[in-house]
Order: sequence, then C-alpha cells, then structure tokens
Amino acid sequence: MQLRSLFNGISPACLGVSLLKITIALVSVVIAGCEHSILFTATAAPSAESISESAEENPDPVSEAVAEATLAADLTQSARTWEEWHRVAQHWQEAIARLETVSREHPHWNFAQQRLPVYHKNLTYARQQFDRLDPLKPALTKGGRASQLTRMAVDKRDWTEGVQAWQDAVAQLQIIPSTYPQYSLVQQKRIEYERKLTFSQQQLWQFHPLYQGMAKAEEAKQRAETASTMEQWESVALLWKQAIALLVSISPDDDKTILAAPKIRDYESHLTEVHQHLAQLDPYNRALAQVESARKLQKTAHSMGEWEAVRGEWQQAIAHLKSVPINHSKRVLAEQLLAQSQVNLADAQQTVQQTDPFERAVATAETARKLTPSAFSLYDWNAIASQWQEAIALLQTVPPTHKKHPLVAQKITAYQTALDHAIQQSHQWLQSFPQTEPPSNSLAKTPW
Repeated sequence: MQLRSLFNGISPACLGVSLLKITIALVSVVIAGCEHSILFTATAAPSAESISESAEENPDPVSEAVAEATLAADLTQSARTWEEWHRVAQHWQEAIARLETVSREHPHWNFAQQRLPVYHKNLTYARQQFDRLDPLKPALTKGGRASQLTRMAVDKRDWTEGVQAWQDAVAQLQIIPSTYPQYSLVQQKRIEYERKLTFSQQQLWQFHPLYQGMAKAEEAKQRAETASTMEQWESVALLWKQAIALLVSISPDDDKTILAAPKIRDYESHLTEVHQHLAQLDPYNRALAQVESARKLQKTAHSMGEWEAVRGEWQQAIAHLKSVPINHSKRVLAEQLLAQSQVNLADAQQTVQQTDPFERAVATAETARKLTPSAFSLYDWNAIASQWQEAIALLQTVPPTHKKHPLVAQKITAYQTALDHAIQQSHQWLQSFPQTEPPSNSLAKTPW
C-alpha cells in the first residue's frame, strides 16, 4: 500500500504536518476534530518499506494491525448505521488484538505499545456510536415499559395498554436482522416477550364478552357434574343464562360475533337440559306425579300389600308438598293438595289395617276371647271355635316380609290351644244331649 493513498482526501491543515515530510507508516487514527475527518499523527516508527517488506516475507502483527486500523479509518468516514459502526469496531478490535500479540523481542514492540492506547480510544468511540444506534435498546426499553404496565394492570384499559406495549416490543425485535452481533440474545428476548404478550392477551380476553361467557359456561359444566338438588341445578341454570346474555351482548361489528353464534345455540341447549332436571326435581311437580300414582293404585287395590303401596305413594306426595318453598309460584295449590293428600293417607292407613292379615287375626282372636266368658251353649262354643279357626287361617297368610311375621308362629300356637279348648267344650255339650239326630247347626258333624 502506498503511503500517499492512505491520506487521500485529508487536508494537510487537518493533519497538522506536511505530507512531504511524512515518511513513516500510518501510526494511528483518532476520530476527532476537522469536521469528523480522520486525523493522523506522525511519530517515529518503522518505515513503511521495512513493514511492507517483512509482511511480504512473513505476516507481521504490526503490519496486520496497521492494515486493520486503516480499514477502520476508511469506514469511519461514511459510517451512519449500527451495522457500519459495528464493522468499524470489529476492525479496531482486530487491530488491537494484533498489536497485543507483539512480543518484546519484536523490532517494532515500542511502536505497538504506543499505538494500543490510541486504538482503544478509537474502539470506544466506535462502540459509543454503535450503542447510540443499537436496535436492541429501543426493544428493551419498550419491554421494560410493557412489564411495568402489566405488573400494575387491574382492568380492561390497563391490560389493553399492556398488550399494545408488548406488541411494540416484539415488533422492534423482529426488525433486527440475524447479523446482529448478539442475535442469540435477541431470540431469547423475543421468546420472552411473545410469552408475556400471550399472557397479557389472555388477561385482556377475560374482559371480552365472548371469553367471559365461555368462562361462565365452563363453570356451569363443572357444577352440573355434581348437581343433585334443586338449588344446585338452579345455580347451574343461572350460569348458563349469564353465559348466553354475555354472548348476545357482543356487537355485530365485533370480529368475535362469528364465534359467538354457534356457542349461543349450544348454551341454550344446555339450559334446556337443566330446565328438565329442575322440572324433575321441583317438589310440586314430583308431588303431582306421586298423587297421580296413588290414585291409580287405589282404584285396583285389594290386598294389604296393594294398600301399603297406596299409602307409600300418599306419604311421598305429602313429603314433596311440604318441601315446596314459600316463594314457589304454586305454593297455594300445593297447600290445597297437601290437605287432600293427608285425608287420603288416613283412609289408606285405615284400609291397610283392615286388610292386614296379622291385624285381622289379632282382632278375630280378641272377639273369640270376649265371647268365651259368656259361652253357655253348644252354639256359643261353635262360634268361638270358628273365630279361632279364622284367626289361625289369617296368620298363615302373613307374608315373611311382614314386620310382625316373627310373632306369627307363637300366636298360631296360642290360637290353636284356644281352638282345641273350644272344640273340647263343644264335644262336652254334645255328650249332654240324648243320642238323637243332632241339630243341623251343630258342629258335631264337622271333624276337628
């Protein structure tokens, strides 16, 4: 490289020396003065010829450093962007790195030591210019503002501002090319900012009618899984109504309207199902069903078991009617139906007793006992024996499920003893009559 070409475009006044007197190699480049021109400073140094000759034979760190410094100085003249200032800094770094490898035994070691502070000063200046234009700085600034906004966000307006701030920060990162010196950091920040943007959007969605309605619907589904009482199903119905109301409130101009329409139909279907559950659980409706069932059974009831079923239906109907809340729309009708059902229950209970074989047997046995002290004729003892026979026959029809079935065997034994006594008394009366044809109403012809 010719020395004169290194100083093309640089005025002698700016250099402060006469170009004709400079016979040494480029020593340093300092960014200062002379309208941002490059100022070269001459000092005692190895000749350009000696450096050039040694470089041709064997690459020399001093000559390489001078070449890097020269290139940095040339680029400085037109540097305007962060990329250009980054390249300038790289060349100064390379020049410094070359000089730092010069050993004490090197013939130009003193020259290298003198140039190092100057090169470091020029590197600092280049880095300052890079920092001033660094595209990552505004992204980090916007990210910091977004972080502050979202930390303090409490309402829809706050989260809207937070979302916009994160979007701005992400957009700033997206314009940074892959040639950026710390591009791995840019990628890390982009992932971080996009994650925080997504979180902020989710928080903002909470305030949109569509997502509020969806949240209500989700809560309704969860409650429906465990709902069993009327009150629980009413709370589920209320949630579905709120969800529908929120979706209906979405403006036709909103881009979420197209998503809301099918959900409204789905939610209305769920609400209909809940109403069906409520109808089944409504104590008044359930009471009506029990009353109807009791009346149907009552029309064909004959046996004790059938009347017990009738009694059970009336009891359940009364229980449902008593549970009808005061504020129920059919509370008055429920009270009237309750009074009628209580009368029907009393009739059913009485009929159950009348058809109960155990109770009938006990009542028949009681009649036999009452007749026994006043018996004084064959006819009386025959009547008493008939009562005991009927009581025993009734006990034999008591089903095993009857609550008093454990007493049946004991009573049959007792009733059989009483029956035997009545038959014995009848036989004694027969023996007291002459051996003539017994009266037609006598029990003598009946084998015991």
